[in-house]
Amino acid sequence: MKIIEKRILFVPVNGVGHVNACIGIAKPMIRRGHRIAFFVEKTYEGKMKKLGFEEYYYEPYFFIDKKETENCKNPGESAAKWLVVKKIIGKQDVMKQLEKLAEKPDDHIIEKRLEDLERLKEVIESFKPDLFMIDNMTLEPVIDCSDKPWIKIMSVVPLIYLQNFDHLPPAWTGLSSDSNRKEWPKYREIVNRFIYSKENNDFNEKHGYRRYEDDLLMPLTQAMTIYAYPEECDYPEIKEHHPDWFNLEVFNKNDSGETIDLKEFLPKEFYDNNLDEKFTGKWIYVSMGSMGSVDLDLMHRLIDVLTKTNHKYIVSKGPRHEEYELKRNLWGDRYLPQTKILPIVDLVITHGGNNSVTETFAQGKPMIIMPLFCDQHDNAQRLSEKKLAIKIPPYDFTDEQLIESIDRLIYDDELNSRLKQASQRILSIDKHEQVCDKIEDIMAKYDNDCRQKNENFIKRK
Repeated sequence: MKIIEKRILFVPVNGVGHVNACIGIAKPMIRRGHRIAFFVEKTYEGKMKKLGFEEYYYEPYFFIDKKETENCKNPGESAAKWLVVKKIIGKQDVMKQLEKLAEKPDDHIIEKRLEDLERLKEVIESFKPDLFMIDNMTLEPVIDCSDKPWIKIMSVVPLIYLQNFDHLPPAWTGLSSDSNRKEWPKYREIVNRFIYSKENNDFNEKHGYRRYEDDLLMPLTQAMTIYAYPEECDYPEIKEHHPDWFNLEVFNKNDSGETIDLKEFLPKEFYDNNLDEKFTGKWIYVSMGSMGSVDLDLMHRLIDVLTKTNHKYIVSKGPRHEEYELKRNLWGDRYLPQTKILPIVDLVITHGGNNSVTETFAQGKPMIIMPLFCDQHDNAQRLSEKKLAIKIPPYDFTDEQLIESIDRLIYDDELNSRLKQASQRILSIDKHEQVCDKIEDIMAKYDNDCRQKNENFIKRK
């Protein structure tokens, strides 16, 4: 049953990757005639409207110094700076990294959350959504008590929600299945703080909302769960125990096949440079994400090594693009049209964010994954175990290790053939239309249930 112009409110957690994942679902929904709104950080102002969506904002969190945060004009910039200041990004023991991520928030963050709850309540009253799409690890209580259906979007590696399977390594650690399992419980205990929280439910109760069962951050009553992970490296436990989860495989797959013309896109001097007659003809895309690219030490290290090769590199420079220079065989810009670049390059060097990994996989390109934090560790480990990518530590690699890995992947015909087959499969199936049908069915069922309740109420009277 098709329905016309329902109102859908997307509520992604602050982060460029989360917003981009939501956009991947929102685009086909708006083409079907629905009204789509986003509740996002004010740094996105104007960006959603360009895509045809309505915009509602909250003020950015000042994770660090408030004045410093006010100077952050780009999406995700304040969070990225916080990751550097807290030394979560950088050479770091994974256990210490997790502990820092799980630290109790400062009082001003709790006060800010109250402000944002009030703002979200205003947005709900104004926009009057028929459905919520939530990409977060926490369900805000004003959504929970709205009596409207909500769908959970999982734009991260699904391992984080498979913590109950003892044979799977703890999420966000990059540990292999063959690692010392006696160490796993201490990691799992910390990771569980991102799933369960007595403090969060105390907060809910204190402000007049209900506690979630088992002190979960997000209750298990959502209408649907949507995630994206290639079938070639997906977790079989999901199909066995969560058959109702819907796997898009990739949120933004560029199924139209739109690409850029490198000759037109790149500066003529860079495109024409044959590197003293040594250019291999191979193009490589480099993106350490909006978060990873703020680590200038890492970016300088990569630049120094990549200039020693005779391939050409297109670099997504990120929010601090003016603070470092590219040279010789590297060119880049602040943000690049990633999904249009991926089809025409030969290799991708990435931090391992789930959008970058799944978008690259959908285009059948080999990857070097240099994970920095959270689910990037999971992607690097999972794909390297499946022999679909090479995992390299971002702060402990040698020049030779990176250069040899680049050449090995570019010229690995067997791997490139497997990746091309996977790409053809992903691009040939329109899962976005399938998920849109399911979303519309959920809204239609809700309408039908409401009508039935009203009819029953009238009959009782």
